[in-house]
Amino acid sequence: MRLTRSSRGARARAGLEHLRVAVVGAGAAGLTAAHTLKKLGYRDVTVFEQGDSAGGKTLAFEHGGRSYALGAIWILRDYEILNQLAVELGISLQASRMKKMQVEADGRSLPLRDVAKVKYGAGALARSLLNYAKVRVRYAALFRPGYSGAEPALRVSFSEFAEAHGFAPLADLLRSFTAACGYGYYEEIPAQYILKVFNRFVTGVLRDAAREAVSPRISPGFLFPTEGMQRLWIKLADTLDVRLRSEVTRLARTAQGVELTVNGEVQTFDRVIVTTLLDQAATFMEFPADVAGMIKELRTYRFVVSLLEVEGLERQTLLLLYENTWRRNMGRVLSIGSGYADANTFLTFQISDGSLRQEELDRLLEEDIARHGGKILQVITKKTWAYFPHFPRELLDKGVYERLEALQGKDGIYLAGSTMNFETLEDAARYARDLVIEHFSDQRAR
Repeated sequence: MRLTRSSRGARARAGLEHLRVAVVGAGAAGLTAAHTLKKLGYRDVTVFEQGDSAGGKTLAFEHGGRSYALGAIWILRDYEILNQLAVELGISLQASRMKKMQVEADGRSLPLRDVAKVKYGAGALARSLLNYAKVRVRYAALFRPGYSGAEPALRVSFSEFAEAHGFAPLADLLRSFTAACGYGYYEEIPAQYILKVFNRFVTGVLRDAAREAVSPRISPGFLFPTEGMQRLWIKLADTLDVRLRSEVTRLARTAQGVELTVNGEVQTFDRVIVTTLLDQAATFMEFPADVAGMIKELRTYRFVVSLLEVEGLERQTLLLLYENTWRRNMGRVLSIGSGYADANTFLTFQISDGSLRQEELDRLLEEDIARHGGKILQVITKKTWAYFPHFPRELLDKGVYERLEALQGKDGIYLAGSTMNFETLEDAARYARDLVIEHFSDQRAR
């Protein structure tokens, strides 16, 4: 899917308003798909969620009378769908009050707004920004939903791509932030993935840096829902027919429609939108043999979020640990963050490819906290995600996304979710919305 679409003025395709539509998964993609169907006029839309709550990777944890995000946290100013939902649902947004610091390989701790000036100089950064602007124009099609049709030049690693196109300093400036968000290592992830989020980070980080350095009147790049990110999705779920603790174990096409087996009960629908990770979807539905083989090669990182009580670290500060953003330091802490000035609670983020045992990750966590002057008093909770689904270059070369897109609508089944676009809330939601507009409405692409 390559076109950006809008639901404004669109309506259900003539005569299809009574279709029975099921959505599997109540994360950003699933809830956005159901919400869009409802806005189009579809009357029978059911969302099935295996977990205990809606919101997917926006999971919140309550501790000491406060809510801590164990997944997605922020909304960027240029997020179209999430900002619209916040307004629609009455969710207020605020700028972060955290001091942002980057710890360099030599141990220096620099304010994030000063990193570019200290490490590269104004001239090098200006050239880097100019060269990146050319990339943004040259590969504009990549920034639309989906990956089908992405140019072969985008399949090299992001570090190789940035060097070849003259914006390596800008890429290095955002390296810690990208890794801490769970998007892997520049040296191994194809550029077509990192560029999706990099483009957003350039705007957000530069806007926040300008705001801190120049004027508080400049609108911030990163915004946080005052009630927590999961609350936004729970409020959206409350407007829909969402069935929690509903495990789908089978999906099959029959003469009567698309059968879903949910908690052991067979239910029949006219259309089904699947938003789970594709390797999970493969456990309850059949894919063509060639596609099924590719899905087995789908990769994710083990993304570990820890909520800790720590003494000795500065509160209301985000530390980005630059040295740990290379695979040679896999498993080490990528960021340490405290959102409150009056509590010793900190969130830490680690990634691995699954080869490290939890005991090793815990040891590295304790070492890195101590290295920066802290001591863990209590591990309050941990959450491990299978995060950032992506395919290796050899499958990009074989057209994995083109084959997946060719399945859209076959036998009344559609695929959405972060495997099909990217692992940010906005990208997952945007793809799901556009898929619904394309296949379920009378609206043509703008």
